[in-house]
Amino acid sequence: MGRDPRPASGVWMSPLPDPLPLARAGDSQAILRVVRAELLKWRWPAQVYLADNTLRIDLLGSPSQSPSPPVVVARLFLMVKQLRIPRLEQLEIRAFCGSQLLWQRSLRLRSQKRWDRFSFDSWAINIWAYPVAFVVALLVNSIALLELLHLPWHIWIHELGHASIAWWSGHRALPLPFGWTSISPEKDPFVYFGILFLLSLLFWSTRKERIRWLQALVVVLALLQFYMTWLMPNRTKEMLITFGGVGGEFYISTFLMACFYLRLPDRWRWDFWRFVVLGVAASSLWRSFWQWHRIQKGLAPIPWGTLLCGQGDAGGDMNRLVDDFGWSADQIIQTYKWLGNLCILFILGLYIVFLLRMNDGIWLNLQARLILWADALSVPSKHR
Repeated sequence: MGRDPRPASGVWMSPLPDPLPLARAGDSQAILRVVRAELLKWRWPAQVYLADNTLRIDLLGSPSQSPSPPVVVARLFLMVKQLRIPRLEQLEIRAFCGSQLLWQRSLRLRSQKRWDRFSFDSWAINIWAYPVAFVVALLVNSIALLELLHLPWHIWIHELGHASIAWWSGHRALPLPFGWTSISPEKDPFVYFGILFLLSLLFWSTRKERIRWLQALVVVLALLQFYMTWLMPNRTKEMLITFGGVGGEFYISTFLMACFYLRLPDRWRWDFWRFVVLGVAASSLWRSFWQWHRIQKGLAPIPWGTLLCGQGDAGGDMNRLVDDFGWSADQIIQTYKWLGNLCILFILGLYIVFLLRMNDGIWLNLQARLILWADALSVPSKHR
């Protein structure tokens, strides 16, 4: 005869309910039980806390194979995501060795939806900014009056292209919005150290506020400035200054458009003016992009000469590239067309990235899977 499943007291013991449905219904105790059970499957000793829609996981020991912190964070994020816990806004992960804190990470799982027409976090602004700027650019370059009003800004961006190369090469330069840039023939140490001082201030501000992308950009710009000022041959410098006029119409416009999404330190804030800059820069970028594609198809001529003296002026940028630096007309067309395509692709890529980042769940999920994929690829090499 089989054993009676009832206990000695004769009372039936009902099994504990499955905590997962309760956790997905929002029961806090069930959420803690489910998360602890998942951590036990990985043999990660941990303490779990839940308060104010924030889940905190304190890892008290390393997993058996000791993966890197990004891998641990990726695994925990995907685990929490698969549990589909409702109303969870923040995931905080801390790793301890004894009482010593080794590292900590904080992940925002849900966006704080709010409307602020100047906010960098507004999903509506971030979604519609570039499409609206593109429509504005089409209108500006299609309506004669708007094109005329935009022309001084377009010319100034062109001259700023000349001046930016001169500044980074250690020369004084003054870009003017009527087709002229005054550039000193000799290098001026004040220009070099003045720009370096401004870059240092910007780096200090970004380091204080932990804006890492801007820290990296400042370092790259400082290294580029050093090379262009002290190491670059004079002939290359003169060629780049000449090339930089039309080139600036592309890369400066692209840089200004990219900066729309990038918040600056508090002392450099430009929450409102970035909308104006975006419209001006998008119109300039589209104007130059479309112009050089028409030139490549033979529908428009290369802009020989200068704005002030006309097409017969041998001192124009295109004339100098041919006469002084040996460029061919086809080389000029292909180079500017390639630069325009590259800038448009960069803007499209940046827009896609920020669309993904607006949805924290999608962005973190993509990051986590890329981290785990890279870790899986590196495993064979670790055992060689």
